[in-house]
Amino acid sequence: MSKSAVKKDAIKVFLTSSKLDPTEGIDFVKCEEAGAVIMFGGTTRNSFEDKKVSDLSYEAHEKLACRSLERIALEALDKFSDDGKDTLIHKVYLAHRLGHVPVKEESVLVVLSSTHRQEGWKAAEWVLEKIKAEAEIWKKENYNDGTSSWKENENSSVHKKN
Repeated sequence: MSKSAVKKDAIKVFLTSSKLDPTEGIDFVKCEEAGAVIMFGGTTRNSFEDKKVSDLSYEAHEKLACRSLERIALEALDKFSDDGKDTLIHKVYLAHRLGHVPVKEESVLVVLSSTHRQEGWKAAEWVLEKIKAEAEIWKKENYNDGTSSWKENENSSVHKKN
């Protein structure tokens, strides 16, 4: 099996309109070599500044967004290795929800396994910032007063660190 095929076996990325299941991500990334499993769930909160949020709505260019998520996951596997010799990140699971996401539900999951927790924390934050900056996914906040606002992806400092 080629190196790229092995790496693709170490990632799972997808978009869905269904509720996200953090346990699925944790189960996917666990492996014997990993001493840490890092999980981040981005959830819908009930307010933004002075407005009450009813839910978030996500739209995506699905084909491009899936490609971007896959590329980000593969980049994380490469970036977080010890000079390309030792694997520090073993598996990556990225899931993003589309459509309406109610308060207290996850819109994005970043789950990965790593040899040590320090590399895992760094990698998970790096992955999340790359998703926010580069994935073709757009968010609209819907407010209780019937108004809404499209949110731009933040310009991340990830690009400056590379």
